[in-house]
Amino acid sequence: MRLLALLCLLAVAALSAADDKVVIWKLDDVKAGEKKRLADGFKRVAEWAKAEKTVVTMGIICDSLTQPNAEDVAWIKANAVENGGVIEFWNHGWDHRSWTEAGKQLWEFRGPDAATQAKHLKNACDTFKQVTGLTFHAFGAGFNQADDATIAAMDSVPEMTIWMYPPKNETKRKVLGRTLNIEVATGKVSYAKFAQDYAAKKPASMMLLQGHCGMWNDDSFNDFVKIAALLKQDGWTTLTASQYVEKAGKK
Repeated sequence: MRLLALLCLLAVAALSAADDKVVIWKLDDVKAGEKKRLADGFKRVAEWAKAEKTVVTMGIICDSLTQPNAEDVAWIKANAVENGGVIEFWNHGWDHRSWTEAGKQLWEFRGPDAATQAKHLKNACDTFKQVTGLTFHAFGAGFNQADDATIAAMDSVPEMTIWMYPPKNETKRKVLGRTLNIEVATGKVSYAKFAQDYAAKKPASMMLLQGHCGMWNDDSFNDFVKIAALLKQDGWTTLTASQYVEKAGKK
């Protein structure tokens, strides 16, 4: 009887571990305006996702939508998971700026006061919804730079319940933290380095993997495909951020 109980516990533990092996592809910097067009790399990854019957997430810099390009907006709508597509689009801020002021480095979501940051968040959400008819549920700050003012500012957009790479003291939203890296520098994917780190760290729970596919050349795209194949072979399931949070909430 004890042996049977032990075997049942081991089976449940193995199933739980398998359920936890989820990868979320966090792909930054979509632009869809007349002056800031959609980079071909996003389309390439979307076609790959369709062929693989999988999903990705892509972050939109929303000031590009003040003068939207009709073709790019149509692409967003057609590829959104809400419309049967393979992409969850998420809020990557309004302008993705960084600058120096009085000798101090500032970012869109690190340095400005909460009211300014809230305005950027709300403008991004409202503009995205007005242009595409869709709603953001996840957020990731430009350069992954955010502070306590951002935490306060997020209260102005309650529809965004997921925060990718948040400050350590964020407690109100579902937080998805950094694990391994697929890029050795912004826009440069390395399968060799990822495989080395993956073998050394042996992750067994959700991985949120960031890339800038709008910048990828053929080598980087091919290394991304190899990384995805490695994870699939090793039993990882790919979900969007919202799918993962929904699944985790049902456990």
